[in-house]
Amino acid sequence: MASSDPFGDQQEPELDISPLIDVAFLLLIYFLVTTTLQKSEADLSLTLPGIAQEDSREVKIDQMLVEINSDGVVLVNEEITDSDPNDRDLPNLTERLSRYSASAQVANTETQVIIDCDEEAVGQRFVDVLNVCSKADIKNVSLAQ
Repeated sequence: MASSDPFGDQQEPELDISPLIDVAFLLLIYFLVTTTLQKSEADLSLTLPGIAQEDSREVKIDQMLVEINSDGVVLVNEEITDSDPNDRDLPNLTERLSRYSASAQVANTETQVIIDCDEEAVGQRFVDVLNVCSKADIKNVSLAQ
Protein backbone atom coordinates (compact mmCIF):
# COMPACT_ATOMS: atom_id res chain seq x y z
CA MET A 1 0.00 0.00 0.00
CA ALA A 2 1.10 3.38 -0.84
CA SER A 3 1.24 5.97 1.82
CA SER A 4 -0.69 9.17 1.27
CA ASP A 5 2.05 11.15 3.03
CA PRO A 6 4.49 12.53 0.40
CA PHE A 7 7.25 12.84 3.03
CA GLY A 8 6.52 9.55 4.56
CA ASP A 9 9.97 8.22 5.19
CA GLN A 10 11.74 11.52 5.64
CA GLN A 11 12.32 13.17 8.96
CA GLU A 12 10.50 16.33 9.89
CA PRO A 13 12.39 19.43 8.62
CA GLU A 14 14.36 21.38 11.26
CA LEU A 15 15.00 25.09 11.46
CA ASP A 16 18.66 26.01 12.06
CA ILE A 17 18.70 29.21 14.20
CA SER A 18 22.47 29.58 14.58
CA PRO A 19 22.71 32.13 11.69
CA LEU A 20 19.84 34.06 13.31
CA ILE A 21 21.76 34.20 16.61
CA ASP A 22 24.89 35.37 14.73
CA VAL A 23 22.91 38.22 13.13
CA ALA A 24 21.43 39.22 16.51
CA PHE A 25 24.92 39.40 18.07
CA LEU A 26 26.26 41.42 15.13
CA LEU A 27 23.40 43.91 15.50
CA LEU A 28 24.05 44.15 19.25
CA ILE A 29 27.75 44.84 18.65
CA TYR A 30 26.90 47.41 15.96
CA PHE A 31 24.60 49.39 18.28
CA LEU A 32 27.03 49.21 21.20
CA VAL A 33 29.83 50.62 19.08
CA THR A 34 27.86 53.37 17.35
CA THR A 35 25.99 54.83 20.34
CA THR A 36 27.52 57.90 21.96
CA LEU A 37 28.06 57.65 25.65
CA GLN A 38 27.43 60.58 27.96
CA LYS A 39 30.48 62.22 29.45
CA SER A 40 31.25 61.21 32.96
CA GLU A 41 31.94 63.82 35.61
CA ALA A 42 35.68 63.25 35.36
CA ASP A 43 35.67 64.28 31.70
CA LEU A 44 33.99 67.64 32.34
CA SER A 45 36.24 70.65 32.70
CA LEU A 46 35.39 71.67 36.25
CA THR A 47 37.54 73.70 38.57
CA LEU A 48 37.19 72.15 41.97
CA PRO A 49 37.72 74.19 45.12
CA GLY A 50 41.20 74.11 46.49
CA ILE A 51 44.45 75.93 45.94
CA ALA A 52 44.10 78.09 42.86
CA GLN A 53 47.08 79.63 41.19
CA GLU A 54 46.61 83.28 40.40
CA ASP A 55 48.49 85.50 38.04
CA SER A 56 50.91 87.43 40.22
CA ARG A 57 50.76 90.45 37.91
CA GLU A 58 47.03 90.98 38.45
CA VAL A 59 46.13 93.71 40.92
CA LYS A 60 42.71 93.57 42.49
CA ILE A 61 41.01 96.75 43.63
CA ASP A 62 38.91 96.48 46.78
CA GLN A 63 35.26 97.40 46.78
CA MET A 64 34.03 100.67 48.23
CA LEU A 65 31.37 100.81 50.92
CA VAL A 66 29.28 103.98 50.80
CA GLU A 67 27.05 104.49 53.83
CA ILE A 68 24.24 107.01 54.18
CA ASN A 69 23.11 107.51 57.76
CA SER A 70 19.78 108.87 58.98
CA ASP A 71 21.13 112.47 59.14
CA GLY A 72 22.17 112.41 55.46
CA VAL A 73 25.90 112.14 56.22
CA VAL A 74 27.79 110.12 53.59
CA LEU A 75 30.62 107.85 54.71
CA VAL A 76 33.05 105.97 52.49
CA ASN A 77 34.70 102.97 54.13
CA GLU A 78 33.66 104.37 57.52
CA GLU A 79 35.21 107.80 56.86
CA ILE A 80 32.95 110.87 56.68
CA THR A 81 33.17 112.47 53.24
CA ASP A 82 30.14 114.76 52.94
CA SER A 83 28.26 115.86 56.03
CA ASP A 84 26.05 118.65 54.61
CA PRO A 85 22.67 117.04 53.80
CA ASN A 86 21.67 120.09 51.68
CA ASP A 87 24.66 119.79 49.31
CA ARG A 88 23.36 117.51 46.56
CA ASP A 89 26.60 117.56 44.52
CA LEU A 90 28.61 115.57 47.11
CA PRO A 91 31.99 116.94 45.97
CA ASN A 92 34.17 114.81 48.28
CA LEU A 93 32.37 111.61 47.32
CA THR A 94 32.62 112.54 43.63
CA GLU A 95 36.36 113.09 43.91
CA ARG A 96 36.90 109.86 45.87
CA LEU A 97 34.85 107.67 43.53
CA SER A 98 36.47 109.27 40.46
CA ARG A 99 39.93 108.37 41.83
CA TYR A 100 38.67 104.87 42.61
CA SER A 101 37.32 104.43 39.08
CA ALA A 102 40.54 105.73 37.52
CA SER A 103 42.72 103.39 39.60
CA ALA A 104 40.50 100.45 38.64
CA GLN A 105 40.89 101.32 34.96
CA VAL A 106 44.67 101.46 35.35
CA ALA A 107 44.67 98.08 37.11
CA ASN A 108 42.25 96.71 34.49
CA THR A 109 39.76 95.50 37.10
CA GLU A 110 36.10 96.12 37.70
CA THR A 111 34.83 98.64 40.21
CA GLN A 112 32.38 97.56 42.88
CA VAL A 113 30.45 99.98 45.11
CA ILE A 114 28.14 98.82 47.88
CA ILE A 115 25.62 101.35 49.14
CA ASP A 116 24.30 100.91 52.67
CA CYS A 117 21.43 103.33 53.20
CA ASP A 118 19.81 103.80 56.59
CA GLU A 119 16.05 103.29 56.70
CA GLU A 120 15.58 106.77 58.15
CA ALA A 121 17.63 108.47 55.41
CA VAL A 122 15.94 110.73 52.87
CA GLY A 123 15.45 109.03 49.50
CA GLN A 124 16.93 112.01 47.63
CA ARG A 125 20.29 111.43 49.35
CA PHE A 126 20.34 107.88 47.98
CA VAL A 127 19.61 109.21 44.47
CA ASP A 128 22.43 111.75 44.87
CA VAL A 129 24.88 108.93 45.67
CA LEU A 130 23.68 106.99 42.61
CA ASN A 131 24.22 110.09 40.48
CA VAL A 132 27.79 110.39 41.77
CA CYS A 133 28.41 106.74 40.89
CA SER A 134 27.14 107.42 37.40
CA LYS A 135 29.43 110.47 37.04
CA ALA A 136 32.41 108.36 38.12
CA ASP A 137 31.49 105.73 35.50
CA ILE A 138 30.87 103.01 38.10
CA LYS A 139 28.45 100.45 36.77
CA ASN A 140 28.63 97.73 39.45
CA VAL A 141 26.54 99.03 42.33
CA SER A 142 25.12 96.75 45.01
CA LEU A 143 22.76 97.54 47.85
CA ALA A 144 23.33 96.34 51.43
CA GLN A 145 20.57 95.66 53.88
